[in-house]
Amino acid sequence: MTVAPENVPPAHHGFPIINGDKALWKEHAEQEKEVLKDVFADFKSWVMEKGGEELEYMPLPFWHKFSPYVNLYMFPEELSYTSFRPDPPNWHRVDAFMRNEEGTLELPAALQNLPGKLIYFSMGTIGCYELQLINKLLGIFGKSANRFIISKGKIKLSINHKHL
Repeated sequence: MTVAPENVPPAHHGFPIINGDKALWKEHAEQEKEVLKDVFADFKSWVMEKGGEELEYMPLPFWHKFSPYVNLYMFPEELSYTSFRPDPPNWHRVDAFMRNEEGTLELPAALQNLPGKLIYFSMGTIGCYELQLINKLLGIFGKSANRFIISKGKIKLSINHKHL
């Protein structure tokens, strides 16, 4: 979560917070803003056409107005950096959001009686398009003694299964 960009690295890019290069964080944030400026301008226009309030640029994923009452963000506590920046007023962290869907999960027969931990892995809606990273991770998973259920999202045909 990027609420005090001077105190924490840009979200979702893997920059270290301990002994991190703050000049590099700032440079990255400026580059991201430049790359996304046209996309943001289009989104801002669309929001205003729909009757929304004018938006000011903020780093992704905050292309919306904050509520004066309550705001939620999903991030593991261990990675939320609250020791480096407090949550702003009316902001609350949750570990995960979970869909409430009907049905039961049937463990595939090929995974039922194998040794090792059973691990569910998902890169989420946006992360699932990072094919190079996912294929690299599959190579690592393929060498593990554990079993994996991998959420492939809509790109399932683009994942390299040779590692599994």
